[in-house]
Amino acid sequence: MAIQRTRQPSIGNAASSGEDVGPGPTTQMGMRMRKLALLLFVGLWLGCRADGTDSTEGTLSLHPQETYTYPGCANEDYNCPRLKTVHCALESLRTERDSCQQDSDCVAVTVNGRCTGYGECPPAMVNTASRAEFATRAAEEVLRYCTESPICVSTGQCAYPSFVPRCKQGHCVAEPGDAGS
Repeated sequence: MAIQRTRQPSIGNAASSGEDVGPGPTTQMGMRMRKLALLLFVGLWLGCRADGTDSTEGTLSLHPQETYTYPGCANEDYNCPRLKTVHCALESLRTERDSCQQDSDCVAVTVNGRCTGYGECPPAMVNTASRAEFATRAAEEVLRYCTESPICVSTGQCAYPSFVPRCKQGHCVAEPGDAGS
């Protein structure tokens, strides 16, 4: 394999004499310095903030699922960001409205858990008087967590075909439909 040299403009008498000269040490050093300067500039440009004060500049904003919080609930994930947190919030809302004296005080509330999977298995059981209020508050929390475009969706399967509302120790609970038969 033959290496061909091309004619390069150079410094000194060699170029004026018409000799075929490759890049000399001075030219190679200049090219290296230009490359180094360019790399340093790009590195500084990518790594530094424009005004030196905004630490969030250039970072992607987090989805509401990743930043969801609820008073009294730990910030915990479970396959989806903060899924345990939203389940804790919904259970808190439910338990505030689950007092009962007898089975007839309790009712199942249909909650569209959307991306949370909440309320499908088992359904949420509350006292009859608090049904509408719970449904409204639960829907608000689910919307706040899932938004219009969730980044993660949780669904599951249910081992029981149905549940019945029961009053156990003063609280509404869901029992499998065939339990106690």
